[in-house]
Amino acid sequence: MTASTVPASPASLAMPAVNAPAHCVQLLPQGLRIDGLPELRNRLLPRLIAALLQAHEQGLARVDSPCSRAELRERIAGMAELHRTQVWRALALLDDSPLAALIEASARSSGPFWLNTALLPACRFEIDGAPATGEALAQWLGQQRPVRAPVAAPLLPLAYAEALARADYLLDRGELYPARLALQQAAPHVPPGDDAAAAALGLRRARIARRLGDWAALQDELRDLGQTLNHSRLPRLERRQLRARVAILAAWHWFGSLGQAAPALDKLDEVDPDVLAADSTLRCDHGNLRGIVLRDLAIARGDAALAAQSLASLGDALRSASLAGLPDALQVCAANLSNAIGRLVEAELLPAAGPDSADSPGVEDALRWLLLSDALCARWQLGRSSLLNTIFLLRLAALGRLDFAALQRLATAQGLPLPATSFGDLAAQRWASCRARQSQIPADQRCAFLLLWARHALAEGDAFSATDLVRQARLQARKLRDEEARRRYLDEADALMPRAQRA
Repeated sequence: MTASTVPASPASLAMPAVNAPAHCVQLLPQGLRIDGLPELRNRLLPRLIAALLQAHEQGLARVDSPCSRAELRERIAGMAELHRTQVWRALALLDDSPLAALIEASARSSGPFWLNTALLPACRFEIDGAPATGEALAQWLGQQRPVRAPVAAPLLPLAYAEALARADYLLDRGELYPARLALQQAAPHVPPGDDAAAAALGLRRARIARRLGDWAALQDELRDLGQTLNHSRLPRLERRQLRARVAILAAWHWFGSLGQAAPALDKLDEVDPDVLAADSTLRCDHGNLRGIVLRDLAIARGDAALAAQSLASLGDALRSASLAGLPDALQVCAANLSNAIGRLVEAELLPAAGPDSADSPGVEDALRWLLLSDALCARWQLGRSSLLNTIFLLRLAALGRLDFAALQRLATAQGLPLPATSFGDLAAQRWASCRARQSQIPADQRCAFLLLWARHALAEGDAFSATDLVRQARLQARKLRDEEARRRYLDEADALMPRAQRA
């Protein structure tokens, strides 16, 4: 609160004070005095502010790393408990003061709490006339020594580290149910009070749920991870990374479960660019999903500008994965870039290939990226329980009207020949390779794969196999919970079956 009764002189307007704090705040044993005004009487209020100031010096008490009531109580010596009513009454005293917005909270009585970084620089805090920093704050709070962040976390239990490593190995290879079991075995060995170790399990469980299309389980994991963000004592950097990963998984829920592309895009926009810049894996996940969401928006709206943005996002994700040496992320990004090019070509949202549009990607470019993804999967033994690459390949071949000989020539020219003699042979090999893990493949993937295989079998003159494949696709379609998807696959099967019978 600044005095405004005396008009400012021209000299004072010409030469404003540089970096002069607007408010002087004195921390007193029985209260708080702001700018020489009458003292606000409350023993807890100055200690709350001192605890938050000390936390802020250590990189905490910020909007992305707030302090819980328990953390503040630990900083104030001699307090057995910090009750909600005490906190609410103390903070209510600031309502009619210039510091009304200084302390922010998710809930005023229970927290977590952080300091308003816009107002904080305008305040000078003093204890007995000296700046309220460092050792002065520690003594004021009654601490024997300043509270500092631990130099190193305790050693993880061997059983936890081994089970987590086994889960990661299985996840990379698409063994989703065994990976989920490994995480269950790791859970009893999480160190008590280690929020980061608990969050690591939650993130992996959420990834498995997302890949299985188990949206209810993903929603449960997101709820638990959100509580960890709000109430845990994670270091600032870990909290920011966890917040970004939760936002990306929430975007997957909006997009994959609810079919809402625009809200998913809004969720992705919440991720801090600084966090993305510091983490290549996170940048790949973010760019990959953003590209997929923009692709569907572009197709739904018929918007060529969104189509270009989709390919740019997928290209950025692929670049990050390639430069960072992340084979798993690279094969995912390459496959999704390939599929996006094919879908956008089919929707006529990319410039037609020709002499005047040499830079415009087409079906052959899409196939080259997909062949790279296939080679990475074989080289690193990745995605053995996935049929997506084969689905993309069969779709692109049909879109480009390529027979298997033409596709094999393209693959051989790229140095990645396909180990098959026909589309039917290739599909049969892929189906057999994941037969033992077919329960881990979402039913919609199985439907799409079987129907595409049936189409190519018909084109290659194998009506008997096509009829059996359509029958299997019908059985898989009946397992789908999504009524619209179930109807779409059954209609496609109905369209194929008469052709198979006439052949």
